[in-house]
Amino acid sequence: MKHSTVIYFIGMDGSGKSTLSSYLLGELKMRGYDARRVWWLEGENSVLRRLLRVIGGSNLSRFDISPNKAGTSAQREQRPLMTKIFTAVYPRLVLIDYAIFGIRRVWFPKKTAKERILIFDRYIYDVIFSLCREFDYPPVKRISLFRRYAKLLPVPDKIFLIEVPPDIAFLRKQEEMTSVEDATALWQIHQELFRLVENAFPGKAVIIDNTRDVEIVKNEILEQVLSFVQAG
Repeated sequence: MKHSTVIYFIGMDGSGKSTLSSYLLGELKMRGYDARRVWWLEGENSVLRRLLRVIGGSNLSRFDISPNKAGTSAQREQRPLMTKIFTAVYPRLVLIDYAIFGIRRVWFPKKTAKERILIFDRYIYDVIFSLCREFDYPPVKRISLFRRYAKLLPVPDKIFLIEVPPDIAFLRKQEEMTSVEDATALWQIHQELFRLVENAFPGKAVIIDNTRDVEIVKNEILEQVLSFVQAG
């Protein structure tokens, strides 16, 4: 391996990406690789994100700008000025905060080590996609943000799209999902994210069917990563 490698796991809750990425980390370390794993949503605990949640929580309840109650365009135009300001500023601040997080957890580690494997359970593209949906950004805006952050942060070298049907995800995460219908809606959202990632990074994404025996899935991922880094 002649350079650092970025591995990106993506999938809905209950797909098994955390289990598989943790397994990969252990196997790589056991083989002597300098490997690190980052849960991308760890960035939610930054000082700025905590502050925005406090401010946003009051704004969301007071001004009703939650995505499920977005209302018509005419209704949105009638909302208070503070609502419009928060709606415009909030996603930009989140993306800036995650850019800083990414530079600290991805860019510097990749630049300061010649041979390192960085494993990500989710990545910046999950955050971009969620914000675009929450604030109803048009498709062209989503693509623009993907391209912008692809220049700012290291592009993943290998992307694993962890796929399971909604009913299995629901069984694994019943404490977080209220019904199979909710799981199905989440699955559909991730299908859209999968397509965006595949289109943005052609040839880098691999769909992993995680309904199979877990040992078979683990070995498949490990073999693909080892083959990639050894070829590099």
